Amino acid sequence: MTPIYTAICEHARKVPKQVAIKTVVGEHTVSLTYDALQRTLALLHQTLHTWQGKRVALYAHNEIDWVILDLALSTAGAVVIPIPLFFSDSQVAHLLQDAQIELVYVGAGLTLPAIHDVDHVNHNVNNWVIAKTAEVAALKLEHAAYITGEFYQLNNDAADTLTSQASAIASEFCKVTYTSGSTGMPKGVCLGQDTLMRIVESLAEALADTLTDDAANPLDITSHFGHLSVLPFATLLENVAGVYVSLYMGRTLVIGKIDQFGLLSNQAFDAKRLITTVQTHRIASVILLPQMLKAICEYMAANKNPDARTSAALPSLRFMAVGGGKVSPTLLQDAKALSLPVYEGYGLSECGSVVSLNTPKAKREGSVGKPMPHASVSIAASGEVMVKGNAMQGYLNHDTSSEDMNNKDNGIIATGDIGYIDNDGYLYITGRRKNVLISSFGRNISPEWVEAQLLTQPIIYQAAVLGDGEPSLSAVIVANPNEVATNCSDLQSAIEHAIETVNQALPDYARIKHWHLEKQSFSTDNGLLTDNGKLRRPQIFTTYKSVLGL
Repeated sequence: MTPIYTAICEHARKVPKQVAIKTVVGEHTVSLTYDALQRTLALLHQTLHTWQGKRVALYAHNEIDWVILDLALSTAGAVVIPIPLFFSDSQVAHLLQDAQIELVYVGAGLTLPAIHDVDHVNHNVNNWVIAKTAEVAALKLEHAAYITGEFYQLNNDAADTLTSQASAIASEFCKVTYTSGSTGMPKGVCLGQDTLMRIVESLAEALADTLTDDAANPLDITSHFGHLSVLPFATLLENVAGVYVSLYMGRTLVIGKIDQFGLLSNQAFDAKRLITTVQTHRIASVILLPQMLKAICEYMAANKNPDARTSAALPSLRFMAVGGGKVSPTLLQDAKALSLPVYEGYGLSECGSVVSLNTPKAKREGSVGKPMPHASVSIAASGEVMVKGNAMQGYLNHDTSSEDMNNKDNGIIATGDIGYIDNDGYLYITGRRKNVLISSFGRNISPEWVEAQLLTQPIIYQAAVLGDGEPSLSAVIVANPNEVATNCSDLQSAIEHAIETVNQALPDYARIKHWHLEKQSFSTDNGLLTDNGKLRRPQIFTTYKSVLGL
Protein backbone atom coordinates (compact mmCIF):
# COMPACT_ATOMS: atom_id res chain seq x y z
CA MET A 1 0.00 0.00 0.00
CA THR A 2 2.04 2.91 -1.25
CA PRO A 3 0.05 5.65 0.58
CA ILE A 4 0.46 3.82 3.91
CA TYR A 5 4.15 3.29 3.21
CA THR A 6 4.46 6.99 2.41
CA ALA A 7 2.80 7.84 5.74
CA ILE A 8 5.16 5.46 7.57
CA CYS A 9 8.14 7.19 5.94
CA GLU A 10 6.80 10.56 7.10
CA HIS A 11 6.38 9.30 10.67
CA ALA A 12 9.90 7.84 10.53
CA ARG A 13 11.26 11.30 9.69
CA LYS A 14 9.24 13.17 12.32
CA VAL A 15 9.18 10.70 15.21
CA PRO A 16 11.77 8.01 14.35
CA LYS A 17 11.91 6.57 17.86
CA GLN A 18 8.18 6.31 18.39
CA VAL A 19 6.96 2.74 18.60
CA ALA A 20 5.00 1.69 15.51
CA ILE A 21 4.34 -1.93 16.47
CA LYS A 22 4.46 -3.48 19.93
CA THR A 23 4.23 -7.26 20.08
CA VAL A 24 3.01 -8.74 23.36
CA VAL A 25 4.36 -12.17 24.25
CA GLY A 26 3.09 -13.12 27.68
CA GLU A 27 4.51 -10.61 30.14
CA HIS A 28 7.14 -9.38 27.67
CA THR A 29 6.93 -6.97 24.75
CA VAL A 30 9.02 -6.44 21.62
CA SER A 31 8.85 -3.02 19.96
CA LEU A 32 9.57 -1.80 16.44
CA THR A 33 9.96 1.95 15.93
CA TYR A 34 8.71 3.82 12.89
CA ASP A 35 12.30 4.31 11.73
CA ALA A 36 13.04 0.59 11.99
CA LEU A 37 9.73 -0.30 10.30
CA GLN A 38 10.44 2.02 7.39
CA ARG A 39 13.96 0.61 6.92
CA THR A 40 12.66 -2.96 7.09
CA LEU A 41 10.01 -2.28 4.46
CA ALA A 42 12.53 -0.54 2.22
CA LEU A 43 14.87 -3.55 2.37
CA LEU A 44 12.04 -5.97 1.72
CA HIS A 45 10.95 -3.98 -1.30
CA GLN A 46 14.35 -4.57 -2.92
CA THR A 47 13.66 -8.30 -2.87
CA LEU A 48 9.91 -8.29 -3.40
CA HIS A 49 9.71 -5.92 -6.38
CA THR A 50 10.02 -8.98 -8.64
CA TRP A 51 6.83 -10.37 -7.07
CA GLN A 52 4.61 -7.73 -8.64
CA GLY A 53 1.30 -9.33 -9.65
CA LYS A 54 2.02 -12.61 -7.84
CA ARG A 55 -0.68 -13.98 -5.60
CA VAL A 56 0.75 -14.52 -2.14
CA ALA A 57 -1.21 -16.07 0.73
CA LEU A 58 -0.57 -15.29 4.42
CA TYR A 59 -1.30 -17.98 7.01
CA ALA A 60 0.00 -16.73 10.34
CA HIS A 61 -0.90 -15.52 13.82
CA ASN A 62 -1.48 -11.84 14.67
CA GLU A 63 2.23 -11.20 14.93
CA ILE A 64 4.75 -8.85 13.40
CA ASP A 65 5.57 -11.06 10.41
CA TRP A 66 1.95 -10.83 9.21
CA VAL A 67 1.92 -7.03 9.39
CA ILE A 68 5.32 -6.53 7.76
CA LEU A 69 4.69 -8.95 4.91
CA ASP A 70 1.21 -7.55 4.25
CA LEU A 71 2.62 -4.02 3.97
CA ALA A 72 5.72 -5.03 1.98
CA LEU A 73 3.87 -7.25 -0.47
CA SER A 74 1.17 -4.65 -1.08
CA THR A 75 3.79 -1.95 -1.60
CA ALA A 76 5.58 -4.17 -4.12
CA GLY A 77 2.37 -4.69 -6.10
CA ALA A 78 1.73 -8.30 -5.12
CA VAL A 79 -1.82 -9.53 -4.52
CA VAL A 80 -2.18 -10.47 -0.83
CA ILE A 81 -4.64 -13.21 0.13
CA PRO A 82 -5.02 -13.71 3.91
CA ILE A 83 -6.00 -17.23 5.01
CA PRO A 84 -8.19 -17.18 8.15
CA LEU A 85 -6.86 -19.54 10.81
CA PHE A 86 -10.43 -20.59 11.62
CA PHE A 87 -11.02 -21.98 8.12
CA SER A 88 -11.52 -25.73 7.90
CA ASP A 89 -9.08 -27.90 5.95
CA SER A 90 -11.48 -28.06 3.01
CA GLN A 91 -11.96 -24.28 3.02
CA VAL A 92 -8.20 -23.69 3.03
CA ALA A 93 -7.72 -26.13 0.17
CA HIS A 94 -10.53 -24.41 -1.75
CA LEU A 95 -8.94 -20.99 -1.17
CA LEU A 96 -5.54 -22.15 -2.43
CA GLN A 97 -7.09 -23.62 -5.55
CA ASP A 98 -9.63 -20.87 -6.19
CA ALA A 99 -7.11 -18.04 -5.79
CA GLN A 100 -4.44 -19.95 -7.73
CA ILE A 101 -1.89 -19.14 -5.06
CA GLU A 102 1.72 -19.00 -6.24
CA LEU A 103 3.42 -18.37 -2.88
CA VAL A 104 2.25 -19.01 0.65
CA TYR A 105 3.77 -17.88 3.93
CA VAL A 106 3.15 -20.15 6.91
CA GLY A 107 3.87 -18.55 10.29
CA ALA A 108 5.96 -20.17 13.00
CA GLY A 109 4.15 -22.90 14.90
CA LEU A 110 1.53 -23.42 12.19
CA THR A 111 1.06 -26.10 9.56
CA LEU A 112 -1.04 -25.34 6.54
CA PRO A 113 -3.67 -28.09 6.34
CA ALA A 114 -3.20 -28.56 2.61
CA ILE A 115 0.53 -29.31 3.00
CA HIS A 116 0.40 -31.32 6.21
CA ASP A 117 3.19 -33.91 6.69
CA VAL A 118 5.09 -32.84 3.60
CA ASP A 119 8.87 -32.45 3.65
CA HIS A 120 8.62 -29.36 1.45
CA VAL A 121 10.39 -30.75 -1.66
CA ASN A 122 8.81 -32.23 -4.80
CA HIS A 123 5.69 -33.72 -3.24
CA ASN A 124 2.32 -33.66 -4.94
CA VAL A 125 -0.61 -32.69 -2.77
CA ASN A 126 -3.90 -32.23 -4.62
CA ASN A 127 -2.01 -31.42 -7.83
CA TRP A 128 0.21 -28.83 -6.11
CA VAL A 129 3.98 -29.04 -6.31
CA ILE A 130 5.46 -27.61 -3.11
CA ALA A 131 9.06 -26.47 -3.09
CA LYS A 132 11.16 -24.03 -1.08
CA THR A 133 13.06 -21.78 -3.47
CA ALA A 134 16.40 -20.05 -3.08
CA GLU A 135 14.67 -16.69 -3.53
CA VAL A 136 12.29 -17.05 -0.64
CA ALA A 137 14.92 -18.79 1.50
CA ALA A 138 17.20 -15.79 1.07
CA LEU A 139 14.34 -13.46 1.94
CA LYS A 140 13.70 -15.36 5.18
CA LEU A 141 17.40 -15.40 6.07
CA GLU A 142 17.88 -11.67 5.48
CA HIS A 143 14.89 -10.75 7.65
CA ALA A 144 15.06 -13.60 10.16
CA ALA A 145 14.35 -11.24 13.06
CA TYR A 146 10.81 -10.68 11.82
CA ILE A 147 10.05 -13.42 9.28
CA THR A 148 10.17 -16.51 11.45
CA GLY A 149 7.87 -18.75 9.42
CA GLU A 150 8.36 -20.57 6.12
CA PHE A 151 7.75 -19.59 2.50
CA TYR A 152 6.56 -22.09 -0.08
CA GLN A 153 6.15 -21.78 -3.79
CA LEU A 154 3.01 -23.49 -5.05
CA ASN A 155 2.93 -24.19 -8.75
CA ASN A 156 -0.03 -25.41 -10.77
CA ASP A 157 -1.11 -25.42 -14.38
CA ALA A 158 -2.21 -21.78 -14.18
CA ALA A 159 1.15 -20.44 -12.98
CA ASP A 160 2.42 -19.39 -16.42
CA THR A 161 -0.85 -17.65 -17.20
CA LEU A 162 -0.77 -15.79 -13.90
CA THR A 163 2.79 -14.60 -14.49
CA SER A 164 1.94 -13.31 -17.96
CA GLN A 165 -1.03 -11.43 -16.56
CA ALA A 166 0.85 -9.98 -13.57
CA SER A 167 0.63 -6.35 -14.60
CA ALA A 168 -3.09 -6.52 -15.31
CA ILE A 169 -3.77 -8.27 -12.00
CA ALA A 170 -1.77 -5.74 -10.00
CA SER A 171 -3.62 -2.84 -11.58
CA GLU A 172 -7.06 -4.33 -10.85
CA PHE A 173 -6.80 -5.37 -7.20
CA CYS A 174 -4.23 -5.69 -4.44
CA LYS A 175 -6.07 -7.88 -1.93
CA VAL A 176 -8.49 -10.80 -2.00
CA THR A 177 -10.37 -11.37 1.24
CA TYR A 178 -12.33 -14.59 1.58
CA THR A 179 -15.69 -14.65 3.34
CA SER A 180 -16.91 -17.97 4.69
CA GLY A 181 -20.59 -17.12 4.16
CA SER A 182 -23.50 -19.06 5.56
CA THR A 183 -23.38 -21.95 3.08
CA GLY A 184 -20.95 -23.41 0.59
CA MET A 185 -17.29 -22.62 0.06
CA PRO A 186 -15.73 -19.19 0.67
CA LYS A 187 -15.79 -16.53 -2.03
CA GLY A 188 -12.88 -14.20 -2.68
CA VAL A 189 -13.70 -10.48 -2.62
CA CYS A 190 -11.27 -8.58 -4.89
CA LEU A 191 -10.35 -5.14 -3.57
CA GLY A 192 -8.30 -2.39 -5.17
CA GLN A 193 -5.82 -0.15 -3.40
CA ASP A 194 -7.95 2.94 -3.98
CA THR A 195 -10.95 1.24 -2.36
CA LEU A 196 -8.99 0.40 0.79
CA MET A 197 -7.22 3.74 1.01
CA ARG A 198 -10.45 5.72 0.77
CA ILE A 199 -11.62 3.92 3.92
CA VAL A 200 -8.30 4.51 5.70
CA GLU A 201 -8.38 8.22 4.92
CA SER A 202 -12.05 8.57 5.92
CA LEU A 203 -11.50 6.85 9.27
CA ALA A 204 -8.27 8.73 9.98
CA GLU A 205 -10.02 12.05 9.39
CA ALA A 206 -13.07 11.08 11.45
CA LEU A 207 -10.94 9.98 14.42
CA ALA A 208 -8.16 12.55 14.19
CA ASP A 209 -9.38 14.64 17.14
CA THR A 210 -9.97 11.56 19.27
CA LEU A 211 -6.92 9.40 18.61
CA THR A 212 -3.93 11.63 17.89
CA ASP A 213 -1.46 13.48 20.08
CA ASP A 214 -1.81 17.24 20.38
CA ALA A 215 1.88 17.72 19.67
CA ALA A 216 4.35 15.14 18.39
CA ASN A 217 7.59 14.80 20.34
CA PRO A 218 10.47 13.40 18.24
CA LEU A 219 12.07 11.96 21.38
CA ASP A 220 8.90 10.31 22.72
CA ILE A 221 8.98 6.55 22.13
CA THR A 222 5.50 5.92 23.49
CA SER A 223 2.08 6.57 22.06
CA HIS A 224 -0.82 7.53 24.26
CA PHE A 225 -3.19 6.30 21.58
CA GLY A 226 -2.33 2.66 21.03
CA HIS A 227 -4.68 0.33 19.15
CA LEU A 228 -5.07 -3.27 20.33
CA SER A 229 -5.77 -5.83 17.60
CA VAL A 230 -8.15 -8.33 19.16
CA LEU A 231 -9.71 -9.67 15.95
CA PRO A 232 -7.66 -11.79 13.51
CA PHE A 233 -5.73 -9.83 10.87
CA ALA A 234 -7.39 -12.02 8.23
CA THR A 235 -10.62 -10.26 9.21
CA LEU A 236 -10.74 -7.35 6.76
CA LEU A 237 -12.17 -4.97 9.36
CA GLU A 238 -9.15 -5.42 11.65
CA ASN A 239 -6.73 -5.41 8.72
CA VAL A 240 -8.01 -2.07 7.41
CA ALA A 241 -9.52 -0.17 10.37
CA GLY A 242 -7.04 -1.60 12.87
CA VAL A 243 -3.64 -2.09 11.22
CA TYR A 244 -3.74 0.32 8.30
CA VAL A 245 -5.50 3.19 10.05
CA SER A 246 -3.21 3.00 13.13
CA LEU A 247 -0.01 3.11 11.08
CA TYR A 248 -1.41 5.74 8.70
CA MET A 249 -2.15 7.96 11.72
CA GLY A 250 1.24 7.36 13.34
CA ARG A 251 -0.13 5.49 16.33
CA THR A 252 1.21 2.40 18.11
CA LEU A 253 -0.26 -0.91 16.99
CA VAL A 254 -0.31 -3.45 19.84
CA ILE A 255 -0.44 -7.04 18.58
CA GLY A 256 0.11 -10.65 19.60
CA LYS A 257 -1.67 -13.99 19.56
CA ILE A 258 -5.28 -13.05 20.15
CA ASP A 259 -6.03 -15.69 22.78
CA GLN A 260 -3.92 -13.75 25.29
CA PHE A 261 -6.19 -10.75 24.65
CA GLY A 262 -9.35 -12.76 25.30
CA LEU A 263 -10.50 -14.19 21.96
CA LEU A 264 -10.12 -17.91 22.67
CA SER A 265 -12.13 -19.20 19.71
CA ASN A 266 -15.05 -18.28 17.45
CA GLN A 267 -17.39 -18.98 20.34
CA ALA A 268 -15.36 -18.15 23.48
CA PHE A 269 -14.15 -14.80 24.82
CA ASP A 270 -12.47 -13.98 28.14
CA ALA A 271 -13.32 -10.37 29.03
CA LYS A 272 -10.87 -10.26 31.94
CA ARG A 273 -7.90 -10.85 29.62
CA LEU A 274 -8.92 -7.99 27.37
CA ILE A 275 -9.51 -5.60 30.25
CA THR A 276 -6.14 -6.49 31.81
CA THR A 277 -4.36 -5.90 28.48
CA VAL A 278 -6.06 -2.54 27.95
CA GLN A 279 -5.04 -1.42 31.42
CA THR A 280 -1.47 -2.69 31.12
CA HIS A 281 -0.69 -1.19 27.71
CA ARG A 282 -2.79 2.01 27.92
CA ILE A 283 -4.90 1.04 24.93
CA ALA A 284 -7.00 3.79 23.36
CA SER A 285 -8.97 1.83 20.77
CA VAL A 286 -10.22 -1.67 20.00
CA ILE A 287 -12.57 -3.25 17.47
CA LEU A 288 -15.05 -5.70 18.96
CA LEU A 289 -17.89 -8.02 18.00
CA PRO A 290 -21.22 -7.62 19.86
CA GLN A 291 -20.75 -10.81 21.91
CA MET A 292 -17.36 -9.53 23.09
CA LEU A 293 -18.86 -6.22 24.22
CA LYS A 294 -21.60 -8.12 26.05
CA ALA A 295 -19.00 -10.18 27.94
CA ILE A 296 -17.04 -7.03 28.86
CA CYS A 297 -20.11 -5.27 30.20
CA GLU A 298 -21.17 -8.30 32.22
CA TYR A 299 -17.68 -8.72 33.69
CA MET A 300 -17.34 -5.04 34.60
CA ALA A 301 -20.81 -4.92 36.13
CA ALA A 302 -20.11 -8.01 38.23
CA ASN A 303 -16.74 -6.70 39.42
CA LYS A 304 -17.55 -3.02 39.85
CA ASN A 305 -16.32 -1.38 43.00
CA PRO A 306 -19.36 0.47 44.37
CA ASP A 307 -17.08 3.06 45.97
CA ALA A 308 -15.21 3.88 42.74
CA ARG A 309 -16.14 5.68 39.57
CA THR A 310 -16.83 3.21 36.76
CA SER A 311 -14.94 5.41 34.32
CA ALA A 312 -11.73 4.73 36.21
CA ALA A 313 -11.74 1.06 35.18
CA LEU A 314 -10.47 1.71 31.62
CA PRO A 315 -9.35 5.35 31.59
CA SER A 316 -7.15 5.06 28.50
CA LEU A 317 -9.94 3.89 26.19
CA ARG A 318 -11.16 6.54 23.76
CA PHE A 319 -12.87 4.49 21.07
CA MET A 320 -14.46 1.03 21.07
CA ALA A 321 -15.80 0.21 17.62
CA VAL A 322 -18.46 -2.52 17.55
CA GLY A 323 -19.72 -4.21 14.42
CA GLY A 324 -20.17 -7.52 12.66
CA GLY A 325 -23.68 -8.07 14.01
CA LYS A 326 -26.73 -6.44 15.50
CA VAL A 327 -26.06 -4.64 18.80
CA SER A 328 -29.11 -4.30 21.03
CA PRO A 329 -30.01 -0.85 22.42
CA THR A 330 -29.99 -2.34 25.93
CA LEU A 331 -26.37 -3.47 25.53
CA LEU A 332 -25.39 -0.01 24.33
CA GLN A 333 -27.10 1.49 27.38
CA ASP A 334 -25.22 -0.93 29.65
CA ALA A 335 -21.94 0.13 28.04
CA LYS A 336 -22.82 3.79 28.48
CA ALA A 337 -23.60 3.22 32.18
CA LEU A 338 -20.10 1.76 32.55
CA SER A 339 -18.59 4.83 30.80
CA LEU A 340 -17.35 2.73 27.90
CA PRO A 341 -16.79 4.78 24.70
CA VAL A 342 -18.71 2.43 22.40
CA TYR A 343 -19.43 3.40 18.78
CA GLU A 344 -21.44 1.09 16.56
CA GLY A 345 -20.62 0.79 12.89
CA TYR A 346 -21.56 -1.15 9.79
CA GLY A 347 -19.76 -2.52 6.79
CA LEU A 348 -19.13 -5.47 4.51
CA SER A 349 -16.15 -6.95 2.74
CA GLU A 350 -17.65 -6.17 -0.67
CA CYS A 351 -17.29 -2.46 0.17
CA GLY A 352 -13.83 -2.75 1.71
CA SER A 353 -15.11 -3.11 5.32
CA VAL A 354 -16.46 0.10 6.92
CA VAL A 355 -19.47 1.82 5.31
CA SER A 356 -20.89 3.83 8.21
CA LEU A 357 -19.78 4.58 11.76
CA ASN A 358 -20.83 6.50 14.82
CA THR A 359 -18.04 8.83 15.94
CA PRO A 360 -17.51 11.27 18.79
CA LYS A 361 -18.55 14.03 16.40
CA ALA A 362 -21.74 12.33 15.20
CA LYS A 363 -23.38 9.62 17.30
CA ARG A 364 -26.91 8.29 17.58
CA GLU A 365 -27.58 5.20 19.68
CA GLY A 366 -29.41 2.45 17.87
CA SER A 367 -28.02 3.52 14.50
CA VAL A 368 -24.82 2.33 12.82
CA GLY A 369 -23.81 5.94 12.25
CA LYS A 370 -23.74 8.15 9.22
CA PRO A 371 -22.23 6.83 5.97
CA MET A 372 -18.53 7.65 5.69
CA PRO A 373 -17.40 10.11 2.99
CA HIS A 374 -16.21 7.30 0.72
CA ALA A 375 -19.62 5.59 0.56
CA SER A 376 -23.07 6.64 -0.66
CA VAL A 377 -25.95 4.71 0.90
CA SER A 378 -29.53 4.47 -0.34
CA ILE A 379 -32.52 2.28 0.50
CA ALA A 380 -34.21 0.27 -2.26
CA ALA A 381 -38.00 -0.07 -2.50
CA SER A 382 -37.65 -3.51 -0.90
CA GLY A 383 -35.94 -1.95 2.12
CA GLU A 384 -32.54 -3.32 1.13
CA VAL A 385 -29.47 -1.20 1.87
CA MET A 386 -27.57 -0.26 -1.30
CA VAL A 387 -24.00 1.08 -1.23
CA LYS A 388 -22.32 2.98 -4.03
CA GLY A 389 -18.90 4.54 -4.39
CA ASN A 390 -16.48 2.08 -2.83
CA ALA A 391 -17.24 -1.25 -4.43
CA MET A 392 -15.17 -4.36 -4.85
CA GLN A 393 -13.76 -5.39 -8.23
CA GLY A 394 -15.97 -8.47 -8.00
CA TYR A 395 -15.74 -12.00 -6.64
CA LEU A 396 -12.71 -13.95 -7.82
CA ASN A 397 -13.72 -16.40 -10.55
CA HIS A 398 -17.42 -15.47 -10.18
CA ASP A 399 -19.86 -13.45 -12.27
CA THR A 400 -21.23 -10.75 -9.94
CA SER A 401 -23.24 -8.82 -12.49
CA SER A 402 -26.67 -10.01 -11.42
CA GLU A 403 -27.01 -11.02 -7.77
CA ASP A 404 -24.44 -9.23 -5.65
CA MET A 405 -23.69 -6.14 -7.69
CA ASN A 406 -26.54 -4.14 -9.20
CA ASN A 407 -25.45 -2.21 -12.31
CA LYS A 408 -21.75 -3.03 -12.10
CA ASP A 409 -20.75 0.03 -14.12
CA ASN A 410 -22.14 2.24 -11.37
CA GLY A 411 -20.51 0.18 -8.63
CA ILE A 412 -23.70 -0.35 -6.63
CA ILE A 413 -23.59 -3.14 -4.06
CA ALA A 414 -26.82 -4.81 -2.97
CA THR A 415 -25.89 -5.62 0.63
CA GLY A 416 -28.67 -8.06 1.48
CA ASP A 417 -29.32 -6.07 4.67
CA ILE A 418 -32.64 -4.44 5.50
CA GLY A 419 -32.58 -0.94 6.98
CA TYR A 420 -33.54 2.70 6.77
CA ILE A 421 -32.03 6.19 7.00
CA ASP A 422 -33.54 8.76 9.36
CA ASN A 423 -34.08 12.43 8.61
CA ASP A 424 -30.65 13.32 10.00
CA GLY A 425 -28.80 10.86 7.79
CA TYR A 426 -28.16 8.09 10.32
CA LEU A 427 -28.34 4.54 9.00
CA TYR A 428 -30.20 1.76 10.83
CA ILE A 429 -29.85 -1.96 10.08
CA THR A 430 -32.82 -4.09 11.08
CA GLY A 431 -31.90 -7.51 9.67
CA ARG A 432 -31.02 -9.64 6.67
CA ARG A 433 -33.38 -9.67 3.70
CA LYS A 434 -33.12 -13.43 3.25
CA ASN A 435 -33.72 -14.07 6.97
CA VAL A 436 -36.92 -12.03 7.36
CA LEU A 437 -39.72 -14.06 8.91
CA ILE A 438 -43.29 -13.41 7.72
CA SER A 439 -45.81 -14.45 10.34
CA SER A 440 -49.15 -15.98 9.46
CA PHE A 441 -50.63 -12.58 10.34
CA GLY A 442 -48.50 -10.91 7.64
CA ARG A 443 -45.93 -9.28 9.95
CA ASN A 444 -42.35 -8.99 8.68
CA ILE A 445 -39.95 -9.74 11.54
CA SER A 446 -36.15 -9.69 11.51
CA PRO A 447 -34.93 -12.59 13.68
CA GLU A 448 -31.66 -10.76 14.36
CA TRP A 449 -33.59 -7.97 16.07
CA VAL A 450 -35.32 -10.34 18.50
CA GLU A 451 -32.15 -12.38 19.03
CA ALA A 452 -30.24 -9.25 19.95
CA GLN A 453 -32.82 -8.50 22.62
CA LEU A 454 -32.61 -12.03 24.02
CA LEU A 455 -28.82 -11.80 24.23
CA THR A 456 -29.05 -8.83 26.57
CA GLN A 457 -30.00 -11.30 29.29
CA PRO A 458 -26.91 -12.67 31.11
CA ILE A 459 -28.43 -16.14 31.40
CA ILE A 460 -28.77 -16.46 27.59
CA TYR A 461 -25.58 -17.31 25.70
CA GLN A 462 -26.99 -18.07 22.23
CA ALA A 463 -30.44 -17.70 20.67
CA ALA A 464 -32.00 -18.58 17.34
CA VAL A 465 -35.47 -17.25 16.52
CA LEU A 466 -37.80 -19.19 14.21
CA GLY A 467 -41.40 -18.73 13.06
CA ASP A 468 -41.75 -18.16 9.33
CA GLY A 469 -45.40 -18.69 8.42
CA GLU A 470 -46.35 -19.26 12.05
CA PRO A 471 -48.74 -17.20 14.23
CA SER A 472 -45.99 -16.58 16.82
CA LEU A 473 -42.24 -16.82 17.25
CA SER A 474 -40.24 -19.65 18.77
CA ALA A 475 -36.64 -19.73 19.96
CA VAL A 476 -33.85 -22.19 20.62
CA ILE A 477 -31.93 -21.01 23.69
CA VAL A 478 -28.45 -21.97 24.90
CA ALA A 479 -27.72 -20.98 28.49
CA ASN A 480 -24.62 -19.01 29.45
CA PRO A 481 -22.25 -21.55 31.08
CA ASN A 482 -20.98 -18.87 33.47
CA GLU A 483 -24.52 -18.40 34.79
CA VAL A 484 -25.60 -22.04 34.87
CA ALA A 485 -23.89 -22.81 38.19
CA THR A 486 -25.76 -19.96 39.87
CA ASN A 487 -29.11 -21.02 38.48
CA CYS A 488 -28.61 -24.78 38.26
CA SER A 489 -31.40 -25.49 40.74
CA ASP A 490 -34.04 -24.03 38.44
CA LEU A 491 -32.49 -23.18 35.11
CA GLN A 492 -35.76 -23.45 33.24
CA SER A 493 -37.34 -20.79 35.48
CA ALA A 494 -34.33 -18.51 35.03
CA ILE A 495 -34.60 -18.76 31.23
CA GLU A 496 -38.35 -18.26 31.36
CA HIS A 497 -37.92 -15.12 33.45
CA ALA A 498 -35.32 -13.77 31.00
CA ILE A 499 -37.63 -14.37 28.03
CA GLU A 500 -40.54 -12.71 29.82
CA THR A 501 -38.35 -9.69 30.54
CA VAL A 502 -37.45 -9.39 26.87
CA ASN A 503 -41.03 -9.93 25.72
CA GLN A 504 -42.19 -6.96 27.78
CA ALA A 505 -39.96 -4.69 25.67
CA LEU A 506 -41.12 -6.13 22.32
CA PRO A 507 -44.35 -5.58 20.37
CA ASP A 508 -46.78 -8.45 20.67
CA TYR A 509 -46.09 -9.86 17.19
CA ALA A 510 -42.34 -10.16 17.95
CA ARG A 511 -42.60 -11.90 21.31
CA ILE A 512 -41.34 -15.42 21.97
CA LYS A 513 -44.17 -17.82 22.74
CA HIS A 514 -42.44 -21.22 22.52
CA TRP A 515 -38.85 -22.03 23.34
CA HIS A 516 -36.49 -24.95 23.75
CA LEU A 517 -33.46 -25.03 26.06
CA GLU A 518 -30.55 -26.72 24.29
CA LYS A 519 -27.66 -28.08 26.37
CA GLN A 520 -25.07 -28.00 23.57
CA SER A 521 -23.89 -24.71 22.09
CA PHE A 522 -24.34 -23.91 18.43
CA SER A 523 -20.92 -24.56 16.89
CA THR A 524 -19.10 -25.37 13.69
CA ASP A 525 -18.67 -28.94 14.94
CA ASN A 526 -22.41 -29.60 15.00
CA GLY A 527 -22.97 -27.63 11.81
CA LEU A 528 -25.15 -24.93 13.38
CA LEU A 529 -22.64 -22.07 13.06
CA THR A 530 -20.61 -20.81 10.13
CA ASP A 531 -16.86 -20.48 10.55
CA ASN A 532 -17.27 -16.78 11.29
CA GLY A 533 -19.82 -17.41 14.03
CA LYS A 534 -23.10 -16.77 12.24
CA LEU A 535 -26.18 -18.95 12.65
CA ARG A 536 -26.85 -21.57 9.99
CA ARG A 537 -30.59 -20.95 10.05
CA PRO A 538 -31.79 -23.70 7.67
CA GLN A 539 -29.86 -26.32 9.66
CA ILE A 540 -31.17 -24.98 12.97
CA PHE A 541 -34.75 -25.09 11.66
CA THR A 542 -34.32 -28.69 10.47
CA THR A 543 -32.78 -29.75 13.79
CA TYR A 544 -35.35 -28.19 16.12
CA LYS A 545 -38.61 -27.90 14.17
CA SER A 546 -40.02 -31.06 15.76
CA VAL A 547 -39.35 -30.11 19.39
CA LEU A 548 -40.83 -26.66 18.73
CA GLY A 549 -43.85 -28.03 16.93
CA LEU A 550 -43.12 -26.21 13.66
